[in-house]
Amino acid sequence: MDSYLRYSSKLFDVWTESVSEKSQYNLQKPLISRDSSTRLISVNFSPQLVSVLREVKYLKAMQAEVYTTPDIAADIYSNRELLWQYVANLELTASWYNKIMSTVLEVENPLIQDQLRDIDAKLKEAEEGICWTSQGIWEYIQDVREMVHDLEQRLQRTKDNVEEMQTVMKSWTTSIFERKEGKKDALLNLDDKTERLERTYGQIRASGAKIHMLLKDNLSLFKADSSSAQWKSYVDYIDEMVIEGYFNGIESSLKFFLENTDQKPGLAPLFEVQLDLQVPEIVFIPSLELGASDGFYELVESLINSVFRISALVPRLSEQRGDQHYQAEMEEMADLVDMRQLLMERVQRVIIKCCEYCNTLERYAYLYVDDRKEFMQQFLLYGHVLTSEEIEAHAEHGIPENPPTLEQFREQVDSYETLYEEVLRLDPIHVFEGWMRVDAQAFKHALLNIIKKWSLMFKQHLIDHVTHSLSDLEGFIRETESGLSKKVEEGDYNALVEITGYLVSVKERQSTTDDMFEPLQHTIDLLKSYEQELPDSVYKQLEKLPEKWNSMKKQAVLVKQHIAPLQANEVANLRRKCAIFDVEQHTFREQFRKNGIFRFDCVNPHQMLDTEHRQIVKMEMTMAELIESAGLFEINVPDFKQLKQCRKELPILKELWDMIFVIQSSFNSWETTRWREINVEDMDLECKRFSKELRALDKEARSWDAFTGLDGSVKNTLTSLRVVAELQNPAIRPRHWQQLMNATGVHFTMDQDTTLADLLRLNLHHFEDEVRSIVDRAVKEMGMEKVLNELDATWTNMAFGYEAHPRTNVPLLKSDEELIETLEDNQVQLQNLMTSKYIAFFLEEVSTWQKKLSVADSVISIWFEVQRTWSHLESIFIGSADIRTQLPEDSKRFEGIDGDFKELAYDVKKTPNVVEATNKPGLYTKLEDIQCRLALCEKALAEYLDTKRLSFPRFYFISSADLLDILSNGTDPHQVQHIGKDE
Repeated sequence: MDSYLRYSSKLFDVWTESVSEKSQYNLQKPLISRDSSTRLISVNFSPQLVSVLREVKYLKAMQAEVYTTPDIAADIYSNRELLWQYVANLELTASWYNKIMSTVLEVENPLIQDQLRDIDAKLKEAEEGICWTSQGIWEYIQDVREMVHDLEQRLQRTKDNVEEMQTVMKSWTTSIFERKEGKKDALLNLDDKTERLERTYGQIRASGAKIHMLLKDNLSLFKADSSSAQWKSYVDYIDEMVIEGYFNGIESSLKFFLENTDQKPGLAPLFEVQLDLQVPEIVFIPSLELGASDGFYELVESLINSVFRISALVPRLSEQRGDQHYQAEMEEMADLVDMRQLLMERVQRVIIKCCEYCNTLERYAYLYVDDRKEFMQQFLLYGHVLTSEEIEAHAEHGIPENPPTLEQFREQVDSYETLYEEVLRLDPIHVFEGWMRVDAQAFKHALLNIIKKWSLMFKQHLIDHVTHSLSDLEGFIRETESGLSKKVEEGDYNALVEITGYLVSVKERQSTTDDMFEPLQHTIDLLKSYEQELPDSVYKQLEKLPEKWNSMKKQAVLVKQHIAPLQANEVANLRRKCAIFDVEQHTFREQFRKNGIFRFDCVNPHQMLDTEHRQIVKMEMTMAELIESAGLFEINVPDFKQLKQCRKELPILKELWDMIFVIQSSFNSWETTRWREINVEDMDLECKRFSKELRALDKEARSWDAFTGLDGSVKNTLTSLRVVAELQNPAIRPRHWQQLMNATGVHFTMDQDTTLADLLRLNLHHFEDEVRSIVDRAVKEMGMEKVLNELDATWTNMAFGYEAHPRTNVPLLKSDEELIETLEDNQVQLQNLMTSKYIAFFLEEVSTWQKKLSVADSVISIWFEVQRTWSHLESIFIGSADIRTQLPEDSKRFEGIDGDFKELAYDVKKTPNVVEATNKPGLYTKLEDIQCRLALCEKALAEYLDTKRLSFPRFYFISSADLLDILSNGTDPHQVQHIGKDE
C-alpha cells in the first residue's frame, strides 16, 4: 500500500509539473483548425484538456486531501460545462459546414460563394485569433452557428427540391401506349387514344408546373439574382435534367413500339388493318398508301408525334436556349432519331409485305372489275367474251354471232361454283413480321357475294329464258287462235290483212317453236341440278303447250285454204299499186335531180330542202305501206332505189348548204377588213380547214355544182390570199399598184381604206403569176432604192481632207484610202445595178451617179498626180535661184503652172464635198493642161541634169533628187547633205 501511495504521489507530482504549462498552451490554441487540402474544419479542443477535465474529475471523486489540484486545472474544471457547450456547438457547426463543403455541387457553388465567403471570414477569426480563453467566445460561436446552419438548411432544401423534380420526372418513363387491357396477346389500345393522351398530357403539364415552382423556390433559397450568370448556369443544369427526363420518357414509349414490332417468337400482333373490297379496288383500312391522310403510316407517325409532343407541354426552363419548349431538341437527339427511323423502316417494310399479299388477290380482280351486263351480252351473242384479236380480225365485216349452247351455260356456272369453293377456303387472317395482322374477312365476304352474283346471273338468265319462252308462246297461241277464228268476207281488206298477218306469224315461229320444248326441258333439268326450282305453272305450261301448238298449226292450215281466193285478188291489186308507185318515184327522182338545190347559185336552198323533205316523207310512208302489205302476202316488190337515193342525198345536201353559208359568211366578214390589217396567215389556216371539212363530205357530193362552186370559191380565196400576202410586201409602191391595175383591167383608188373586197374584185386568183412578177420587181427595185439612198447619204457627207504645203501653205488634198475604197466599191455597185433587168425605173438616177463618180474618180486620180509633180518641182523652180538661172524659160512656164494650181487648190477648198468639188465644169480639162505643162518642165529639168552628169561623171552614181540638192546649194557647201555612194 505504501508503495502504491508512493507511486501515485510520484505520478501526481509529474502530472502537476506539466499540467499547468500544457493546459495553458492548449487553451491558447484557436477554436477551429482547417485541413488545407480538403478545406474541411474541425474543433481544435486538445485531448490534453479533455484529459485534465477527466483527471480533475477523478481527483474530486477520490476526495483525496493529500492531492492539491493545480489552480489552472481547477479553473478549467470549474468551467467544464461552458467548455463542453463551446465544443458541442462548434462540433455541430463544423459538421454543417463540412456537409456544405462536401455536398455542394459545382453549379451550386457560385450561388453560395458570397455567403461562404462571409462564413469563411467569420471562421477565420476562430482559426487565427479566438482561443478558448478569449472574451465573447459564446456570442461568436452563436453567430457562426446561425450563419452556417442557415446556409446548410437552405442548401439542403434546394437539393430536396431537385430530388423532388427527379422523382416527378421518373413518372414520365411509363410508356404512353399499351395493349388492350394490358394483355400481352391483345392489339394496341387505340380506342381511348385521345382520352389517354389528354390524361398523360395533363399529368405532364402538372409536373412541369411543379418543376417551375420548385425552381422558383430554389431561386429564393439561394438568394440569387435571376438575371445573373450564376443563376442561369444553375437553370441550365436543371434544364439538362428535364431534357434527360424527357429523353427517358420518350425512349420508354419508343422502346415499347420497338420491342413489340421486333420479330421475336411468340410475339402477338400489335397492329391490325382490315382488307376490304370497294369496287373496283381492294383497299386497306386504314390505308397503306404513303401520303394518305388517314393511312397506317400516318397513324404510326401520329403516335410517335404524340410521344414527342410531351416535350412541348412544359415551358423551357432555360430562356437563353431560345426555344419555348423541349420538342425541337428531343427530335434532334441522335438516339431518339435512330429509334424513330428504325420503327418507321419496320412500318415501311411491313406495308410492302401487306401490299404484296394484296397483289396476290388481284387474280380475282376480273370478278369485280368486269361489267357483268356487258359480259352477258357478249356471251349471249358469241358464246364467249371477245378478245382484242377477234375484234381486230373482224373489224371490217363484223363478228359473226354464235349464241351459246346449254353446255356452255353449264361450264360458266360450274366455273363460278368452283371459284366460290376456292375463295371459301382462303384464310382471312395473315400476320406479317410477327406484329402486323391483316384481317381480310370483309374482302372475302364481298368477293364471295360477287361470285354468287356471277353464278346467279347465268342461272337467272336460264330461268327467265324458260319462263319467258313458255309465257310468250302461250300468249301467242291465245292471241293467234282468237284472230284465226274471225271470219273474212269478200272485199274486207282489213280483215284479210289481219288474218294473213296471223298466218305469217305462225309460219315464222313454226321452225323455232317445234324445236323448243326439248331444250327447255334440258334447261329445267340443269337448273334443278343447281337447286333452282321453277314455279308449278312452268311445268304445267311445258306439259300442255305442245298439244296447243299442234292444234293451232292445224287451224292455221284450214284458215289459209279458206282465204286463198281472197289473197289472190289482193296480190294482183298490190302488184298494180307497186308498179304505179315505181313510176312515181322515178319521176320524182328526175325532178329532184333537176332541182336548183344542186346548183351553187341557188337562192333559197334551205326552204327548198324543207319542201323536198316533206315530199320524200310522204312518199316513204306510201312505200312503207306497200312493203308491209307485200310482206304479208309474200310477194316481191321493187327496191324503190330512186326514192332511197333521194333520201340519202337530202342530208348530204343539207350539210353542204350549211357549210356554204358558214364559209360565205366568213368570207363576207373578211372582205370588210382593211387590206393592211388582213391577217393572211389566220385566214389561210381557216380556208384550209374549210377545204378539209369540204373533203370530208360524202363523195357523191363532189359531182354536184354546189360542191364544185364552193370548192372553187375556197381555192380561189386561198390563191387570192397568197397574192394579198405578196402585195403586203413593204416594197410595193404606188407605181406597182398601177401596174397591177393595168394587168387586171380593174381600176380603183388605193389608200388606207381599201378593203379585201376591193382586192378580190381584181380576180387576183387569175393573175397570180403577174402579181408575183410585180412583187419580185418591187423587191428588187426596193433593193436598188436602198443602194441609191445609201449612196446619196455616203457622198453627201463625204469631204476632202487637206494638209498645208510645207513651204507655201497651199492647201493640198490629203490622201484618203477610205475615200478611194468607197469610191471604187460604189462604182462596182452602180455597174451591177446597170446590168439588172429591173433597172428601168432607176436608169436615169443610176446613170447620173455613175457619171458623177466616174468624173470624181478621174479628177481625184489626175489631181494627186498633178499635186505630187507640182510639190516636187515647186522647190526646184521657185525655191532654187540656180535652176531659175539655168532654165529661165521653164522657170517662167512653171510660174504660170504654179499660179493656176494654187488657184484650183484654193477654189476646191471652198467646196469640201467630194462629188461637188470634182464635178465642177472644166476642172478635169484644167488639170490635164497643168499636167502637160508640168511634163515639159520635168523634161527640161531632166535634160539639164544630164548635161551636169556629162560634165562630172560621178553624178551618174547619185539620184536626180540628190543631184538637184547639190546643184541648188553649190554656193553653200554646208547645206549639201549628201554622202557619196562610192564611199
